[in-house]
Amino acid sequence: MKMTHLTVAAFTVAGCASTSPRPSFEEVSKLVEDRGGKRLYWDEGTPADAQVQAHVRDLLRGTLTPEGAVEVALLRNQGLVATYEELGVAQADLVEAGLLRNPTVGARVRFPTGAGSTDTEFSVAEDFLSILTLPMRKRVAAAQLDATKARVGSAVLDLTAEVREALVALQAAQATAKVRQLLLEAQQAAAELRRRQRAAGNVGDLELVQEEAFYQQAKLELARAQTRIVEQRERVNRLLGLWGEESTSWKVSDELPALPPAEPALEHVESLAVARRLDLAAAKSEAQAFEQGASAAGLTRFIPALEVGVSTERDAEGTRVSGPSVTVELPLFDQGQGRVARLASQVRQARARAAALAVNVRAEVRTLRSRLLAARGVVDHYRTVLLPLRERAVQHAQLRYNSMLLGVFQLLVARRDQIDAYRDYLDSVRDYWTTRAELERAAGGSLTATLAQENKP
Repeated sequence: MKMTHLTVAAFTVAGCASTSPRPSFEEVSKLVEDRGGKRLYWDEGTPADAQVQAHVRDLLRGTLTPEGAVEVALLRNQGLVATYEELGVAQADLVEAGLLRNPTVGARVRFPTGAGSTDTEFSVAEDFLSILTLPMRKRVAAAQLDATKARVGSAVLDLTAEVREALVALQAAQATAKVRQLLLEAQQAAAELRRRQRAAGNVGDLELVQEEAFYQQAKLELARAQTRIVEQRERVNRLLGLWGEESTSWKVSDELPALPPAEPALEHVESLAVARRLDLAAAKSEAQAFEQGASAAGLTRFIPALEVGVSTERDAEGTRVSGPSVTVELPLFDQGQGRVARLASQVRQARARAAALAVNVRAEVRTLRSRLLAARGVVDHYRTVLLPLRERAVQHAQLRYNSMLLGVFQLLVARRDQIDAYRDYLDSVRDYWTTRAELERAAGGSLTATLAQENKP
């Protein structure tokens, strides 16, 4: 009777289990928000979804900012939407792990060769081990679901960092193209002046050819800069999941964002990354799932199958007999040694992978931290030292040109050097923001939000 009550209760609980991944999705959204990311939204065809899509269209009609681009990507990137569905798969596995195996029903009929009645037998049996191992199976599936949630959250943060980096790269490409356009116009004027001077006999062929070469090189560099704009724009379209008219209607500012006044304290970002990286959490959960699976395999190694049930039989004289039945699989050949050994290797493999990932995370964070500080130093040097020097050089050249102490081409050389320095400055700003996005990804979330969590009491 107790076993019957246990079986009924197990069926009742299993039947009430939900296959909806919504709770898991909300947990992933919370993980992302705790790391400074955007709240996630899963399109389910409700009226609220139409409002979200209208918001996306509004973002695309205006000037797209890094924050707005991240919002669009989290809603439109179909690769990420496909990743969300892993939650549904893992949730279904968890529900399935909590279900008992279906009972088996047997029937046997024997017909008499002479006079007499037909002999019939009926039986119902349930896999008893499926009841005993049900809690273990659920723990394995729960650990796998935890790993899936961490992987999905990690994919969200990776996409966030990539979108920010791609948008800054596009802004830098556009700003560089504008600088190249200015340089081309200056070189075009210089080449035209050389042609007039050559026609008047004031300069020779060497000077004309040199200036013409500078002009043609400037045209080539502008064409390359414009090509980079197209490439970076398509990269952003891919990350945001845009196509058709939407892929051509949006625009971004030509000006790169200014650097923050100061960097957050980065002394403990290494240990914090190990604690908050979701891919590392996924690796640890996967190792835990293998450990739970190994425990279950050890329990069922020597009794791989055990069915308990009831059978009833009516013999040829009409007498009916009923009683319990037990079916046991004899592990004469396969004693589960292969399955246990494989799981033991998988446990050790999962642990080693988690440890290796932790080492890689620390090294990656240290490298990016040093690169970020160096990139900031380069930007500051350009802004406070080199660019002002180039500007003063142009001012002095202009004064000498006005006093007819310097030729026009020396003035153009000074302006060209100034433009080249500004172009390099733009590249250094782009490198800073690219490195910052990479460090935020490596640190497990926004630097400001992540380090603020560390300082909480």
